[in-house]
Amino acid sequence: MDKFGGSDLDVTVLGYKKPAFDFGKWKFVCLGEDTGPNNFTYDLWRYFHDFDDEYFIYGNDDVIVVDDLDLELLDDMEETMNSNPNVMKICVTSAAKSAYKRHTVFDDRKDFKYIELSQRAKYRLSLHYGIWRTSYFKKYFQFGINPWQWELRNVARNDGAVLLGTSGRHFLDFGHVFRYGGVLATEWYKSEYTGKKLSIEDNRHITEIILKTIIK
Repeated sequence: MDKFGGSDLDVTVLGYKKPAFDFGKWKFVCLGEDTGPNNFTYDLWRYFHDFDDEYFIYGNDDVIVVDDLDLELLDDMEETMNSNPNVMKICVTSAAKSAYKRHTVFDDRKDFKYIELSQRAKYRLSLHYGIWRTSYFKKYFQFGINPWQWELRNVARNDGAVLLGTSGRHFLDFGHVFRYGGVLATEWYKSEYTGKKLSIEDNRHITEIILKTIIK
């Protein structure tokens, strides 16, 4: 993220074993002992029960940035949430147009569009990278579920909340490192939405890290 323009972003990593390497300006918060994905929400709550910022960006650790971050668009997204109290979440990645197949145009900005997810759509509570209004996140917080169960819930259908993404521009373009079941994606270094990919040098560097992680 730092390499692609995000060095000034306020990043907090939630994890278990504290990394041995230098985190620079990033913060690390230990969630205790890793007891498996079924305790995912219990672990998250250790951080979020006292969290009172109005917004935050949430993302899981299965993506890698492959192109420059659109910081100007990120500012616009924040302003959109400031001026529209019914906007509860904005998907910030290149996946929005594909994931939001059932959508309407919320705001046409000429060079890009804000698109609104259907009230009846699945995955309204997707944990894919997005800006959450904290009150909305906590409203649907549920203990004792894993990340997949979190996303498959239908409790947010027809709740009136405005959930947005973008078409034409996006804050973050990414490669999917792992698939369901911990399987390494074949082209994890490449965006399946735009085709952009890491340089050969970056690919080699990240490959070394991945291999150290998955080969015990």
